[in-house]
Amino acid sequence: MEYLLDTHVVLWWLTEPKKISAKAHKLISNRKNEVYVSSVSLWEMAIKKEIGRLTLPLNLLSVLAAETFQILPLKGEEALGVIDLPNLHPDPFDRILIAQAKFNDLVLITRDQKMLGYPIVTLKA
Repeated sequence: MEYLLDTHVVLWWLTEPKKISAKAHKLISNRKNEVYVSSVSLWEMAIKKEIGRLTLPLNLLSVLAAETFQILPLKGEEALGVIDLPNLHPDPFDRILIAQAKFNDLVLITRDQKMLGYPIVTLKA
């Protein structure tokens, strides 16, 4: 299977893995599964670090690679894909993650209830 981690799930995985449900933890840790972190999540984390709301390791990309997470770049079609999404969620970063999950047929692992109303498959983090 292929999974996309919501930004908070990436952060929990690295700092507070006990917050992640047992089922999601098992799927993420199974090296047979493809697990993606969106470049948009990296952008969101960088912004939060810049304004002092988040601490990140300097070697974040190396840390993610060691976890065998793959970086999912944002494609133009995905960015424009938010046009066709119902306006159920105001956060632009989350809307892009939804579009990426939809375009790439990825299961989105999240705890964000607002994402459940979109035409994608989600799994509770």
